[in-house]
Amino acid sequence: METSELHAYLQNNNNGIVNWEALKARLQPKALKINGIPVFMFDLTFDITQKLIDDQLVISIQRPFSSVPMHVHPYIEMVYVYRGQCTVIINDQQIPLSQGGMMLIDKMTPHTVLETTEEDIVVDMKLKHDYLSTGFISRITSKSIISEFLIHSLIDKRKTNQFLHFPLHGVVKTGQIMEQLMCEYFDRGINSHDIINSYLVILFTELIRHIDDLQLSAHSRSTEDSSVVDYLRYIEEHYTDCSLVDMAVYFKFHPNALSAILKRTTGKSFKDLLQLQRLNKAALYLKNTDIPIADIAEEVGYSSLSFFHKKFKEIFNETPSQYRQGTRSYMS
Repeated sequence: METSELHAYLQNNNNGIVNWEALKARLQPKALKINGIPVFMFDLTFDITQKLIDDQLVISIQRPFSSVPMHVHPYIEMVYVYRGQCTVIINDQQIPLSQGGMMLIDKMTPHTVLETTEEDIVVDMKLKHDYLSTGFISRITSKSIISEFLIHSLIDKRKTNQFLHFPLHGVVKTGQIMEQLMCEYFDRGINSHDIINSYLVILFTELIRHIDDLQLSAHSRSTEDSSVVDYLRYIEEHYTDCSLVDMAVYFKFHPNALSAILKRTTGKSFKDLLQLQRLNKAALYLKNTDIPIADIAEEVGYSSLSFFHKKFKEIFNETPSQYRQGTRSYMS
């Protein structure tokens, strides 16, 4: 299926009102209370034609003029507005989504989507495998203190808020990725599973890029929080000879104040962040070059080879030579 055919496919299947009472009688979902909220437990999934399906990834459509009561399910759900708009109610909050917007709803989180019209095409993606788990995220993270900070921040906010909201107003790339993913999903071919998983990696990588646009609470982010990436970028760019004093002068802070901000916003001290960046850079050299280990240690800012070995093993749980051997074996 080409992207030019996807719109017609979604439009042709964007019909058929869901009769909740009939669905309730047929499926007999459990009635629960979560945090005092009456909800139904949905542990079954339906494909775009409303047939029961038991796959790790299921894509369907929110039927226009249909309303399903507040419910939960034991898998992650992504609500994506392909066209038009919708409103998601989650934990007593009404959150509007416009075209291109996405919301990731965590497992067992009470929610529902209000009625849409035939002008709206709202796609539901059920993710039974946790695509925001540490294992999956490890496929995304690069050897960068910025990417690691953003990924950990994303996971922490998901745990705290039980959902992630990506408005993505005017962002074209995520929509294009979703289109390619859906084309592959609705028209399976050889290795479709691997291709779909690859699109998911790309999609979540793009979402991580837009973490600053997350609307996760009514509280606006502080000036300090909004500058964290700038602080980390400075360390990444000056890691070979970076000092807290120089960095504080650059950002017009007292060194103690800057140190406290870094600890509060990242959970790591300046010294820890600097070590991590140096060691991450060393890991890239070990993986991709044949430069002697002693030269790599000096290149990334270590004057003592034994201290470099000690710190590297603390972070990676193996010596630099073991790490180099392991990555070469994996690639061969």
